[in-house]
Amino acid sequence: MVVVGIVFRHLSLKPSILKEYAKLGADMIPAPPQRDLVSYVKKPNSDGDAGGQEDSIFLEDESGRILLDFSGLEGEAAEKSKYLVSGMIVAIRGRPEKLGVLLVRDICRAGLPTRSAPCQEVPICDEDRFVCILSGLNFGNADVNPLAIDLVTEFIKTNLGDSKFQKWGSTIVRLIVAGKLINASENPDIQNLRELDATLVSIASSIPIDLVPGDGDPTNFLLPQQPINKCLLPSSSRFKTLRRAPNPYEAMIGGRRFLGTGGQNVEDFLRYVNDRRDSEGAEKILSVLEEMIRSRHLAPTAPDTLASYPFYESDPFIIDRCPDVFFAGSQPQFGTKVVEEGDRRVRIISVPDFYRTHQIVLVNLRNLNCELVDFVVDFEKV
Repeated sequence: MVVVGIVFRHLSLKPSILKEYAKLGADMIPAPPQRDLVSYVKKPNSDGDAGGQEDSIFLEDESGRILLDFSGLEGEAAEKSKYLVSGMIVAIRGRPEKLGVLLVRDICRAGLPTRSAPCQEVPICDEDRFVCILSGLNFGNADVNPLAIDLVTEFIKTNLGDSKFQKWGSTIVRLIVAGKLINASENPDIQNLRELDATLVSIASSIPIDLVPGDGDPTNFLLPQQPINKCLLPSSSRFKTLRRAPNPYEAMIGGRRFLGTGGQNVEDFLRYVNDRRDSEGAEKILSVLEEMIRSRHLAPTAPDTLASYPFYESDPFIIDRCPDVFFAGSQPQFGTKVVEEGDRRVRIISVPDFYRTHQIVLVNLRNLNCELVDFVVDFEKV
């Protein structure tokens, strides 16, 4: 039999404001649920036992819910089950094992979204033109190296390196700054915004910029995040080349559709993944991005564990048109792969934090090839 429904994962470590009230009593105000957990999944002890109440996965709709048993899965199907998170809509093939339990044989996602009609007004480039994606400037963080930021700025403005390097920089047609623009702090410093503003002014005089907020940036906390107010960036906002974009972000550039986020959706998704041996690796992040695009949803865990506005009639996170490039900013490592299905092809990218890695990503609009540029600032290792 085949059952279609919404996945719900019962995880004992998942934050719950109701649990906090139950512990403290009706006359006390609990602290907000813990948000800095590395994982919602229990780690097994030396005997392989996670202890306490078991974590469970259910499939539900308006009529009820059924417990899913994945013990019979092997190979690719078993790998798929590791990436089931609350909020995903899937079809499950299996057979009833006992009352209220379905023995799973296979899992089916919606697949890549349909391809929208090509833009006739802006044809795809027939020569090399690049979109630069930069994430995690994090002004105000102690690990930020101002020299690395200066090098990137000069590279984009074609003032860095030899003639070959300058020619490469001259082919950049747009800069996307995605997430973690300034250091998140309980005591925000206006100087961090001034430094961001000055950097944007320097670049906006050369190429268009799309500015996408992320975790800890000065905009609303709940997704979707609104563009940063122009009053916070008084100098750079005067440039018509600066577009203050929302998060999630979508744009047509050179006939290619770009879709991306500041990275909060990936971070929360990873907390559900029960195989975390390489949780910081790029392959894990790319697998999460692939699950999102194949499930046609940007933030399946919202609003359960990822804060978002409550939407009643429509869901703004549904991916109804297949992008050419799908990326997430503020990630620990760079990674990229191509996801294909039928005539649809998507380049997915894990964009690393610049303040940690000093790396930027260049996407070729002609063939969607992806290149990593590393700005070395430790002269002892050069």
